[in-house]
Amino acid sequence: MWILKAAKYCVPQIRVENRWPRTVCGDFHPSCVGWCTKRPHWLDAAGFTLLEIMVALAILAIALVPLLRLHLLSLDATVRSQDLTTAVLLAQGKIAAMGAFPEAGEESGGFEDPQLSRFRWQTAVTEHTFEADSEGTQVEVRRIEVILLWEDGQQERHYTLEAYASQ
Repeated sequence: MWILKAAKYCVPQIRVENRWPRTVCGDFHPSCVGWCTKRPHWLDAAGFTLLEIMVALAILAIALVPLLRLHLLSLDATVRSQDLTTAVLLAQGKIAAMGAFPEAGEESGGFEDPQLSRFRWQTAVTEHTFEADSEGTQVEVRRIEVILLWEDGQQERHYTLEAYASQ
């Protein structure tokens, strides 16, 4: 244990016979001279060895790699989810813009908004006639199909929305 009486003159003694020295001051003080049987408090302090720290860092590194991969997969899923939500809303808007009973035929195009420039649409309206009852009443039904296409990195993704209209 260090006992500092005069800070600029105190020096430690060497260890002798498993006992820890007190410091000896430049001045004579009876309390500083002699040997102390207690260990210095800084030797009793709890701490980690270099090996324990290295093992802990290795375990941490091994655990962090899968967690970072999981985080990246989560980000990819979020981006795909946003794209799919945008595609659904655009397809619903396209069907609503076509009217209640659109003419049969096919069309395709894109969106003018710069944020939606990677989305394209295709529509197909087909006409079908069914007998509604045994008396021969005809019901005209139109099948409306809207396909939204967009680029997702190297892949082209699509979303198809179908609706039916009758008159």
